[in-house]
Amino acid sequence: MYNTNNPSNWSWSKAFSEMEKTVNQAELTQQSINHIAGYPGEANGLYITLSKSQQDDVYEILNQIL
Repeated sequence: MYNTNNPSNWSWSKAFSEMEKTVNQAELTQQSINHIAGYPGEANGLYITLSKSQQDDVYEILNQIL
């Protein structure tokens, strides 16, 4: 059955647009985590001190925002 939302049926422009959106979201997420963790590359930031559950909550919030 033909499904227009299936990525294999997207036009090239829609596929590239979706990829750009995904990459942008990943970059913004990484930048946010870096700043929380004590950017640049320091391992003594706030994010490191959070429990696994709290770290998961941070990712969940970022996914909702971005």
